[in-house]
Amino acid sequence: MARRTIKHIRPIEREVIAEIEERRGLPPDDPARAPLDDPVELINHFIETKHGHARLRASVIAAEVGIELRRLERNFIARYGKNVRDRQVEVRLEFALFLLGFFPKKRIGEIAKKLGYTDVRNFNRFFQDHMHMSPTDWWRHNH
Repeated sequence: MARRTIKHIRPIEREVIAEIEERRGLPPDDPARAPLDDPVELINHFIETKHGHARLRASVIAAEVGIELRRLERNFIARYGKNVRDRQVEVRLEFALFLLGFFPKKRIGEIAKKLGYTDVRNFNRFFQDHMHMSPTDWWRHNH
């Protein structure tokens, strides 16, 4: 299957594509190449290592490894019991909570940026939607 062209590749996606290309260059028997044969595991790997980055799109990874996004989603749900987006949200929220546990509340903007938000208000909205309190309130409650 030919790779689909994505017009606007985001910086986080460039990192992922570079890692995929690096793995392709490894010898066939290298264990680091194995995820290339399993797109579901590969996308979960990137979700986890990029902490559910808000700007990482499954469509870009699917196109890079030559699998239709719909098929990738079906296979991902079959294996993990949730879709790619929900897994990204789960990992992003876990990482946000981890970071909030270590950094002072005045660093919320830095946490938002690390998770892929260009506007801290979007991170605050994401956090509020999932935790039913703001990051600042969560920090106060847990410190």
